[in-house]
Amino acid sequence: MRWSKLLALTLVVMSTVSCSSKASTNHDTTDTLHLIPEGFEGQLITVYNVEGAPKLKREKGFTVIRYDKDGMFLTSTEEMEYGAVTDEFYYVDRKDKRTKIEENCTYLFPNGGYTIKDRRLLYNAFYITESHCSEDFVGRGPQTPANRNLTPKLEAKLIEEGLLE
Repeated sequence: MRWSKLLALTLVVMSTVSCSSKASTNHDTTDTLHLIPEGFEGQLITVYNVEGAPKLKREKGFTVIRYDKDGMFLTSTEEMEYGAVTDEFYYVDRKDKRTKIEENCTYLFPNGGYTIKDRRLLYNAFYITESHCSEDFVGRGPQTPANRNLTPKLEAKLIEEGLLE
């Protein structure tokens, strides 16, 4: 009797794992190219649903985000891409030459939102480093509180753009 319960439990666990792994292969992917000014290190923030900002463009199946010198990008595109993160990061020099940034130099912050005058702005954010690239960095991100707090940079940009008082 004991072995039959163990066998039944094993079959339930295996079928659950099998179903969940199949489901994960069917998720959408984010497919975003992040173009970053050469030498930039710090927070990258993209704010969505900003009235009057440009729509996101596509390149070879990827959404393209070209950050300003401060690591910010505003777009009128209403929604960000959700799913398995398949983003690629590149430094871009003055001649538009791209240099790939290794995955262990990037950290993904949780997505967030901001409501201003009944308009919901969504944002996603990353941290890019050249000096602390490691598997630990990918998993834990920057360790100083100032580098982990997105609010000051986000609010400063929204004030600069006249979206926040």
